[in-house]
Amino acid sequence: MRVALSRRLTAFLIAGAAIGLLGVVLFGVVHALIIVPIWTRLFGGVPFALPAGLAMGWALYELQAASRLGEGAFSGLVFGFLVWLTLLPMTAFTVFVRAAGLHSREGYWESTVELLLASGTGALLGHLISRQWRPAIAMGIASLAVALAQAGPIPVINSSRTAWLFAALGLIYLACGFALGLLSSAILRRSKSQP
Repeated sequence: MRVALSRRLTAFLIAGAAIGLLGVVLFGVVHALIIVPIWTRLFGGVPFALPAGLAMGWALYELQAASRLGEGAFSGLVFGFLVWLTLLPMTAFTVFVRAAGLHSREGYWESTVELLLASGTGALLGHLISRQWRPAIAMGIASLAVALAQAGPIPVINSSRTAWLFAALGLIYLACGFALGLLSSAILRRSKSQP
């Protein structure tokens, strides 16, 4: 059985791939300004950023399909903020673990909890917004994907620079969400004008 992607979903996925690449570039700029330039290592983030962008595109598509989020750049901006918001519990957990002296460089328990927090928060937020399972799953996957793309939580307790980096990531998610809303709308308009 073949399932064809709808034009609408395809538009969101194309826009998602584009914002994945945009996110890599913006992260490179922010990292260079706040921490240190990483231009030579930036390309290594593309394999993580593309799936994150695709997941964000799918999540916004599902939230709009559930009629809980409007169309266009403003809804994308709101969505970008929501994605960043889903990363706060993961970041707070990291702060708590480090402040309590429980941080370990060995073992996977911290990473497991952090990723469960990111995906669980995304799914919960998606469900609270839509009251439907598809947007909840899509939002959970998007939150997990962006957490992986940024290599887990930013250790904001380490220094003021890392705290600024975390704040700047919020701006990156806003910009990428805005671009996602704008691009997906533009692609949809263009596809409707073609036979």
